[in-house]
Amino acid sequence: MSINDLTNAVQLSSTSYTDGYKQRSDGNPAEVAREQMNPLLNHISERNELSTTSNKSVIGTGKNENTILTEQADSSPDYKRSSVVKRIAENLAPANLCPQFNLPLRIATVILMLLLLWGVMFTIFQDAVLPQSKIFELTTVVILAYIAGWLVSLIRLPPLLGMLVTGILLRNIGSFHMVGSYATAVSTLRLVAMVVILIKAGLGLDSAALRRLSFVVTKLAFIPCLVEAATDAVVAHLVLGFPWLWGTLLGFVLGAVSPAVVVPSLLGLQEKGYGEDKGISTLVIAASSIDDIAAISGFGVVLGLIFSKGGDLMQQLVHGPIEVAIGLSFGVGWGILLMFFPHKDDLWVVGERTFLIGGGGLFAVLGSSLVGYSGAGPLGCIIAAFVACSGWKLQGWSSNFNPVADIYGDIWKVFQPVLFGLIGTEIDLSQLEENTVLYGLCILAVGLMVSIVLTALE
Repeated sequence: MSINDLTNAVQLSSTSYTDGYKQRSDGNPAEVAREQMNPLLNHISERNELSTTSNKSVIGTGKNENTILTEQADSSPDYKRSSVVKRIAENLAPANLCPQFNLPLRIATVILMLLLLWGVMFTIFQDAVLPQSKIFELTTVVILAYIAGWLVSLIRLPPLLGMLVTGILLRNIGSFHMVGSYATAVSTLRLVAMVVILIKAGLGLDSAALRRLSFVVTKLAFIPCLVEAATDAVVAHLVLGFPWLWGTLLGFVLGAVSPAVVVPSLLGLQEKGYGEDKGISTLVIAASSIDDIAAISGFGVVLGLIFSKGGDLMQQLVHGPIEVAIGLSFGVGWGILLMFFPHKDDLWVVGERTFLIGGGGLFAVLGSSLVGYSGAGPLGCIIAAFVACSGWKLQGWSSNFNPVADIYGDIWKVFQPVLFGLIGTEIDLSQLEENTVLYGLCILAVGLMVSIVLTALE
């Protein structure tokens, strides 16, 4: 229909409506309007009726237009040939021929990816990645630690046990030995892995449970650490003949709770739903962080009493409180900053938050070690993640929806064998005597029993 036809139709409709209304002035205006329907609307109605009739004919067959078009496409020769090829490919796939081969296929895929990665690295670094190189040794430790952790997890044991044993074995059979810049790189890798798990721990803390259990956290952080250190000092003095100060020094070494060991196990239990109502994971994660600082501070004070004089001793006494102050200040400040940067509606908000929280934690840990206050870094790392996550929850995120925590969970799967495998390589069994190991296990067992009983009584 052209514009002229449309104009004529409208004019005809207007004239017809006016004439009809004049001829039936005593009638109802609504009825007159319905009788004098606009010709344009009549035309549209006719088209709708035709469409309806067509749809009814389609419905009568029990098929819609999309189904008919799909059947027509399926009946074409090209589609039939592609369907046959597709079915043959699916039937010949190894996973379909032998479903029990799914796991071996996954392992083979990982091996293929690793070989490809090594090939690419060889084209870039050449001799630096050959089997005799330090990079190859480091890569071997990480890969074997991951495999050992996976195998140990199949018998319901913590994966870190297999990773530690792998590192110990490789070190003591002479397959791993780092010196110079490579030793520094290994130490840095361990710190990076520790940053990842500390951030993951901070993102998983429950603010409500932390406020409710603040007094219990304080007791759990200090009392077991101090009592275990004192117990170990007494046993070391009686069994090994250590002087009291040296025994106390050993006690603070054994009494320290490593967040890198405690946090993964607690987060695993938390993911399964254990202790969520009572805030057990939040309680232990927070207490272990403070416990670590208390043990480091106590070690520094006793070391100062043994070797230092005067002013050096006073510096050791205030060293612990300074670490706490630095860690709290950095953690709160950086966490508040990340509440507002980037904006919550930013297109890349997840990636930017992931980078900023990780970069800040790495700066805190490495920077605090550089200036001599190594205990401040881990504390600041956890607090920054906790404060930032609390702000993100106010902006719409929740405990069930936290993409940054999910990303660090995936990153931890890569760095877990790095951390525990490399920790195992620090143990040189050739430096230990059999009697010394037995006495050491005795001291460790007595200290742990006292600490467990005391913690249960709290």
